[in-house]
Amino acid sequence: MASDHSTNDDGRVIQFQARMGTLSRSRRGKAFIRNFEQDYSPVPDLAKYECQESDDEYRHRMIVNAAALVFSSLLILAGVWLANNMHA
Repeated sequence: MASDHSTNDDGRVIQFQARMGTLSRSRRGKAFIRNFEQDYSPVPDLAKYECQESDDEYRHRMIVNAAALVFSSLLILAGVWLANNMHA
């Protein structure tokens, strides 16, 4: 049976050119990290919409996180209880 691939085929490597940004080596020297600081972004600057988080917002967010944790825990416990009671 004839094969479409040659026995000496080492594969092909295609080098892509960077379209924007500069490339810099990481600390280990193995991977390249792209630097996009000077590049054009189609998204306008969102800094004008940012504001400092107040203590009330932080407190509310932590209360909501705690409520979500309690709800998730109860849902998991109900699922475990249901699975244990289905053996009949």
